[in-house]
Amino acid sequence: MNTSYDVKFWEIRRNQSSKTPSYVVRWKVDGHEKSKTLRTKALAESFLSDLRQAAKRGEAFDLATGLPVSMSKVKSAVTWFAFAVAYVDMKWPHAAAKTRDSLTDGPATVTPVLVDENAPGKPEPSILREALRQYVLPPNSRQLKRPDHIAVAIAWLERHSLTVRDLAKVRNVRLGLDALTLTLDGQAAAATAIARKRSVFYNALQYAVDLEELAANPLDKVKAWGLRKCVRS
Repeated sequence: MNTSYDVKFWEIRRNQSSKTPSYVVRWKVDGHEKSKTLRTKALAESFLSDLRQAAKRGEAFDLATGLPVSMSKVKSAVTWFAFAVAYVDMKWPHAAAKTRDSLTDGPATVTPVLVDENAPGKPEPSILREALRQYVLPPNSRQLKRPDHIAVAIAWLERHSLTVRDLAKVRNVRLGLDALTLTLDGQAAAATAIARKRSVFYNALQYAVDLEELAANPLDKVKAWGLRKCVRS
């Protein structure tokens, strides 16, 4: 990967060539102009903020994609499992402690169900969530010695995770949404916890859209899903 630290940014501008509102983020890497068009100003501002944060951290930018190295790693992830890990890595350096907790809690809840449902030998959900929450997602925990059952669970997830593009199917993201409504013991989750985790899930999927791995955020297509009446408030 050829990289450069020579990065410059322009202000977001309205896309004048489109009949529907959209906004263009423009930046330059080693003298080569890059751009990305997003459908709302808020999405454009979020994408530009991620670029600026990476530059502020002193991160190198890939000359081919124009993206910071951390964002390029997310883009190159094939499975949802790998994508979730790379997404956390990208967000972690500038996330507050409470945000970091949500960054691991949300993916740890949805990732165990975003798998090949016909794959044999699936570990217990509690073990999969423990593996993700305590050993995989927090960057500073990945060097910890892994008990045998945790190592087996992680290897199973690596082999049987759905791909990012599988999540374009509404039925697959519904699995993730439904997982958010329950605690590990099968009880109804608190509405505040569901909303917090859904926000992380939505933002991760939106990031896949920004990187052009998904054409649109699949959660926007889910119309008949809502907090169940049994959910605790």
